[in-house]
Amino acid sequence: MTVYAVQCPRFRDRDGNMKPKYDLEPARSFGEVVELLSPTAKPFNPQPIIEELYQKLEGFTDGDYVICIGNPILLSLATTIAADINGGRVKMLQWHGHKGEYVEVEVDLGF
Repeated sequence: MTVYAVQCPRFRDRDGNMKPKYDLEPARSFGEVVELLSPTAKPFNPQPIIEELYQKLEGFTDGDYVICIGNPILLSLATTIAADINGGRVKMLQWHGHKGEYVEVEVDLGF
């Protein structure tokens, strides 16, 4: 099982080091976390990003997940491509603030 993080935004700490904005450690209980796109990726020229996402998600299955963090357009592209590869089915992880953990959301687009 793999957890695909669309983008992992980063920030510069007081010492000038780049640090992840979000702690994805809790997502590891669902599988290995793999970052799909650079934190600097932008959607303004989408064709190369679409090709990159198809390559990186080519093995997406019912056992995999997408974490929707990053640019909303890039999230949409990654989720759509994952569903396309997997017969319309995609599982996503949503942070549940009250529980302090990720919860699974399953979607079947029916194609």
